[in-house]
Amino acid sequence: MAIRIKNKWSKTAKGKKSADDIASALSYISWKIALDRARQLHGDDYEYNSDHQRVTVIVEYMSFQIHIIDRLLYLSSSSDENRLSIMNALGSQSARIMQDNCEDLFGQGDYKKGYINTLNLRSTEYSEYSFGKKENNYSIYRHLAKKIQDAMGLSQTNKWIMDQIVDIDAKDICKKIIETFESITKE
Repeated sequence: MAIRIKNKWSKTAKGKKSADDIASALSYISWKIALDRARQLHGDDYEYNSDHQRVTVIVEYMSFQIHIIDRLLYLSSSSDENRLSIMNALGSQSARIMQDNCEDLFGQGDYKKGYINTLNLRSTEYSEYSFGKKENNYSIYRHLAKKIQDAMGLSQTNKWIMDQIVDIDAKDICKKIIETFESITKE
């Protein structure tokens, strides 16, 4: 399933974009990509046992994308101050999106805290692996795949999910997030 992603600023939006503007756009697009990939797994006949499991998969996809955005900020020679501003705003914006969606599914609760904890943990884990815009980043892809396999379980139906993530999903997500990042941060 292909999703349409608007990754260019409106022609009426002139001037330099703030860290909040960039983070808001990136968090929304990352959410759309994560949700699409979680749905796609179900469409490819992988099994979810609950909405909690599906949300866990979405959190893993979000954590992966946010880490990739941090790497892209670093590679773009963004100033430390700008990078920190964007990443803080991105974490905050994506946590708000996660909170709103989890409240819709599960009712009132503090979902932001668990999301931010996972985001920070995955960022530390992913930092152990190399990443490049034009490289095959299999080690980082395998880590994402392992986390999603852990969330999905080892049922007969889900035993091939790591291949799906490494060979298809992670590559597609990286490609989309790199294109989006470059378009949104272009001055």
